[in-house]
Amino acid sequence: MLVSIALLVSMMFIPLGVFAGPNGIFELRWNALMDVTNVADIQEVYSIYSLSALMLTIVTLNVIAIFLYKKRPLQMRVCGVNITAQVGLAAIIAFLDYKIAGDAKVDWHFHYAILLPVLGAVMNYMAYRGISDDEAIIQSLNRLR
Repeated sequence: MLVSIALLVSMMFIPLGVFAGPNGIFELRWNALMDVTNVADIQEVYSIYSLSALMLTIVTLNVIAIFLYKKRPLQMRVCGVNITAQVGLAAIIAFLDYKIAGDAKVDWHFHYAILLPVLGAVMNYMAYRGISDDEAIIQSLNRLR
């Protein structure tokens, strides 16, 4: 889960999509669409609060799940919600990239940041499996008593 947090926090510092066209160069970042044509004067074109809120919610859920180690069934549910949210985040980023490139009629350059939520979902799935195995061990020990 810590790796998933690190991946999502790193997404806040890299562009999620780069668009180049006759009107300039634009970057989709975690909180806004930015015009980076003039490096000395980077301007915000459009704010994207829903993407920011989803990313912060996923990070918060990951932190909460880490501290739920004494309540494994609840921890597994939070991990499941987190997996779904991260896959949804990847889908939203892909949709936004496609939509912005189509509306502005510009070239879209693939950026590896779109894979980070998917990698985070894989890490959360691995955590889910580990928590599930721990819970199975605890249940088997309770049956032996």
